[in-house]
Amino acid sequence: MSASSASKEEKAIEYLEEKYDTEFEVMWSKEGSKLFEDLYGGGLITVHPKGKPEVVFTVQEDGEEYIDLYLPAKWANELQQKLEDQITSELPPGTPFKVILRNTGNDESQQKKSVEEILKTSKNASVSIIAGIQTSGIPDVNQYSQGIYNLFNLLKGLDTRQYVLSIGFVDEAEDITDYINTAYISNLPWSNLDAKVYGEVNVDFRLDPENPSSNVEPNMILSSPENVIENYESFEE
Repeated sequence: MSASSASKEEKAIEYLEEKYDTEFEVMWSKEGSKLFEDLYGGGLITVHPKGKPEVVFTVQEDGEEYIDLYLPAKWANELQQKLEDQITSELPPGTPFKVILRNTGNDESQQKKSVEEILKTSKNASVSIIAGIQTSGIPDVNQYSQGIYNLFNLLKGLDTRQYVLSIGFVDEAEDITDYINTAYISNLPWSNLDAKVYGEVNVDFRLDPENPSSNVEPNMILSSPENVIENYESFEE
């Protein structure tokens, strides 16, 4: 690592620690492209609070300022802890998953608020659960449809404007820990993951049987666990 990049990382950490009165550690750093610096700012640095590697977010130079996504990552982790027992009860034992919050706002004045307060006051909030069910071969989606249906309704019950459930079916030999842990910042779809992924179920607020989108086919609307199977997309040729 060059002295200049180390200096950028140190300055970013100093900014975060002063702003939030919390210790942070760098996961990795990606130098900003000079060509796109005006569009995207300078270097993008991936960070987590010290002792909490599961709270992953980015901090980015923007001229003389910094843009960070710590608060949404922190609130998402709070929500994950709150919902953990409910989520794990609907998934096979050991299934890695991540709760993600977006469009919550990122105002420094909100940092003392709980995730419950944020969900009540953020009109455009979106909450997602991403989980990787690991199987020994092509999955029998029917085996997991009830759990997925229940998770969809769990998300719906949070009363956010938008909600998304993304379930990938991955070969049991694959290690997807890092993929799940960095899902908030990577936005990498299951279909682009460099691993053996059999397929996915992606369901969201547009499939709510009480208020379905007009663009959705009737058999895709989640009126029952059976409709989960209709939403399975195979990646196998």
